[in-house]
Amino acid sequence: MESLLVVTSEDKKQILKYYNVTENNIKEDVAIIQTWKEKQPHLPPTLSDDFIEKILLRNKCRVERTKQKLDNYYSLRGHNKNLIRDFESIVPSKHVTIYLPMPNLTPNLERIVIMKIMNPSPIAYDIYEVIKVNLGIEELSLQHDYSVGIRYLFDFSGFTLNHLLRINPLPLGKHINLIEKAYSQRILGLELINFPSFANKILALMKLVLRPKIYERVRIHENMESVYKVIPKECLPFDYGGTLTPIAEQLKKWDQAIEDHHDFFVENYNNVSMEHLRPLESKPNECFGVDGTFKNLAID
Repeated sequence: MESLLVVTSEDKKQILKYYNVTENNIKEDVAIIQTWKEKQPHLPPTLSDDFIEKILLRNKCRVERTKQKLDNYYSLRGHNKNLIRDFESIVPSKHVTIYLPMPNLTPNLERIVIMKIMNPSPIAYDIYEVIKVNLGIEELSLQHDYSVGIRYLFDFSGFTLNHLLRINPLPLGKHINLIEKAYSQRILGLELINFPSFANKILALMKLVLRPKIYERVRIHENMESVYKVIPKECLPFDYGGTLTPIAEQLKKWDQAIEDHHDFFVENYNNVSMEHLRPLESKPNECFGVDGTFKNLAID
């Protein structure tokens, strides 16, 4: 994973500086969270310091928020097991879409994630399969990555109205909620390129499923020169005029990473909150766990 999610010692130093904390601060906070966790019988009996540290950093080193997000990770995944099933079977290079984190952090310590359709056939487009590859890669990112958040580059090349019609807003909304509330991912921006003529319909869907704060971070770019003002070339693949290796080569490495983590995915599928053991004073977080509704998206 070191070559897929590169985090140098200088990157780590700058991230701690960004949050105005020291390594000792992190160790002290992790110890506090471990003590709290021992009083939560519904959570797994053993959580590594490293895993807690990853979630602590994704939550701006705020202890109480980290406790809630740890609870979310196990409870929300348990409530949405249909969305986290079969991660071990993912083959990123052969998938209908890509969810591809770039190996290098930006100068702002952000992780860039490229999303794009690879198979243009609308019949092959299944929103549940799209969600599976996205969350599977997020699962690995949570275990290994350091960054201050992610910035998406959405490439709408090949995306048609027929694709849009196959998107059910309900699972899409749950997917985004899992990204933010379970995997503690900070969405810093959504950069859209090759936007189609039916842009208003895509934006309507985004407005439906994104929190207002995140929707305000959506930007439409007319060309790559505009993108380079936000994402430097050294953080983009050759396919987009960048200096990193082509997307196809990077996907092959992710194929291997998924294969290498086969046992982890199989075991982690059932590593969820045991709600029958939850203390009475510890109420489950009502952040879109099981049901939830959306207004219908009208597409004329």
